[in-house]
Amino acid sequence: MTRPRAAARAFLASLPKDITAQVTPVYSPLMAIKALGEKITFTPDDAAIFTSANGVVYGPVGDGNRAFCVGEATTKAAADAGWVAEMRGQTADMLVDSILRNKPGQKLIHLCGTHTRGNIVGRLTGYGIIAKNVAVYDQVAQPLTAEARALVAQETPVLVPLFSPRTAALFALEVPSAGSMHIILLSEAVKNELDEHMYASATVADAPDADAMCKTLARVVSDLSTG
Repeated sequence: MTRPRAAARAFLASLPKDITAQVTPVYSPLMAIKALGEKITFTPDDAAIFTSANGVVYGPVGDGNRAFCVGEATTKAAADAGWVAEMRGQTADMLVDSILRNKPGQKLIHLCGTHTRGNIVGRLTGYGIIAKNVAVYDQVAQPLTAEARALVAQETPVLVPLFSPRTAALFALEVPSAGSMHIILLSEAVKNELDEHMYASATVADAPDADAMCKTLARVVSDLSTG
C-alpha cells in the first residue's frame, strides 16, 4: 500500500472480506503529507476548488463558503468541514468543463499540494475566470520500506494499487520493473507515469474513484486465484 497509512487502511477496510482474507497488507507510503501552515482568508467573493481531501484537511474551515470538488470523498470531506460543497465530476477535466459551462461569480482558489496535475487554474484563467493556486500541503517523497523492497524479487504475486500520477511516478523510480507485481491504477493518467510492460500486469479501474479501485483489485485477486 503506497498511500499514506490512514488512507491505505481506509481503502483496505472498504474491500470485501473474502478479498482481504486472501491478501497480506504491506504499508510503504511513497509520500508524506506535510502541512505548510498557509493562512488563507475567504470572503463571500471567493470559492474554493478541492481536488483531494488533503486540500480540505490542511485548508481553512469552510464557514459556509462555496467549494467545487472532484470526487465523492473530497466533496463529503469539504461538506463536513463547513463548505457548501458541490461535486463537479470525478476528474480535473470534468471539473474544469463543469465550471466553464456554468461560470461562477466568485474568484476561485485551488487549495492544493505543492505538486499539482491537470493545470486547472491555467485552463480556467485562459477562459477569463479569476483563479489561483494556494498550496496548503507538501507531498514529500518517501523511499520504499525494507519490507516492501523485499517483495520486488519474490515470485508470489504482489498487488500494488496506485491512486495518483505522482505516486505512480515515484513507484516507477523505486521499482522500474518487477515480474511479480500486478498494478491497479486509478486512471489512464496514472498509468501514463509508468511502463506497464515492466510488470506482471497493469489494470486501469473502470472509473477514477475508490469504489472502482476496490472492484478492480477484487477482480485481479479473483483472476490470480483461479488462473
